[in-house]
Amino acid sequence: MNRSKYQEKKDLFERKLLANLSELRTEGYSPSTIRAYINYTCDFLCYLRENFLSEEKVKRTDIHCYIAKCKASNDTPKLINRKVAAVRKYYSYLQKRGIINSNPADGLYLRTRKKSIPTGMLTEADLKLLYESYQVTDQRTARNKVILSLMINQAVTTDDIGRLEPVHLLLREGMIRIPGSSHEAGRTLPLEAYQVMELQEYLQRIRPQILDSVKKKNLTPGRKAENPDTEKLSRHLFISMNGSGEMKNSLMHLVKALRLINPKVRSCRHIRQSVITFWLKRYDLRTVQYMAGHKRISSTERYQVGYLEDLQESINKCHPLV
Repeated sequence: MNRSKYQEKKDLFERKLLANLSELRTEGYSPSTIRAYINYTCDFLCYLRENFLSEEKVKRTDIHCYIAKCKASNDTPKLINRKVAAVRKYYSYLQKRGIINSNPADGLYLRTRKKSIPTGMLTEADLKLLYESYQVTDQRTARNKVILSLMINQAVTTDDIGRLEPVHLLLREGMIRIPGSSHEAGRTLPLEAYQVMELQEYLQRIRPQILDSVKKKNLTPGRKAENPDTEKLSRHLFISMNGSGEMKNSLMHLVKALRLINPKVRSCRHIRQSVITFWLKRYDLRTVQYMAGHKRISSTERYQVGYLEDLQESINKCHPLV
C-alpha cells in the first residue's frame, strides 16, 4: 500500500478511535502512551482491511497471523507486545460496549527475555537495622527517613514516591492509598503505628518547612532548580530540597547513606525486593501480589524462586557436603 493511501486509512481509523481516548485517559495512561496505542491499533485495523477481515469477527488465529507479519517486518518482541497490548485494549473497549463477546487478544503475550530472579535479599533484621540506624539531622534526613519507612513497610517503588500526594495518606484509618499506573496496580495498605505519628509530624512540620525553603529559593548553592514549579511541588507528598520536580537524586543519596550502614544494600529496588520476599514467608501469593502492586501473578512468583535459591545457598554454606 502506498504512503498516501495508508495515511488516508490511518486518518479514518483515528477518527473512529477517538471515543476510546477518554477511557484511556481515565485509566492513567500518559499522552504519549495513548498516542502509541492509537497508532498501533490503526496499524492493526489497516492490516485487517488489507486482508478483508472484519474487526468484529477476528479470531485468535488472525492475531497470530498479524504477529507473524510484524515479525517479518523485523519488529522486536517488545514492540510486538506493545502492539498486541494496544489491540487487546481496543477489543476490551469493544467488549465493554457489547459489540463483541470475547477478547481475541486476551492473555496473548510474546515471550521476551527471561526476567532475572531476585537473589541476595536483605533479611527482616537487616531492614529493621537500616531504619533504626539512619540518623535524622535536618529536614532532608527527616524526609528521607519517612521515605525509608515506606520502602521497608509498604515496599513502595521509586515511581510511587514521585506519585504520592498528601491526600493518599489516610492517617485516621491508619492506611495509605498508593495510586496505580500503567505498570503497577493501585493498592491500599495499613501503616504501622509509628508511621502514623511519623507521617503526621512530616506533614505538619517538615514538609511545610521544605516547601517554604523552595518558595523563598533558600536552597543549597549550586543545586537550585532554575524555575521551581511551586504549585506543582505543593501537590507532592515528597519534595526535593533543590526545588526540582524529581526525587531521583535524593533517593540516590539516601541509598549511599544506607550503604554506609549495610554495604549489602544495592538500590531502592533491592529493598523493595527484600520486603516482597519477606512477605511471601508470611502471606499467600495472591495477597502479596496485591500488596506489591503486581499486575501479573508471575511477577510475584519470581520472588518465590529467588527465596528458594537463597535458601539453597544458605544450606550449601552450612552443610557443604549435602
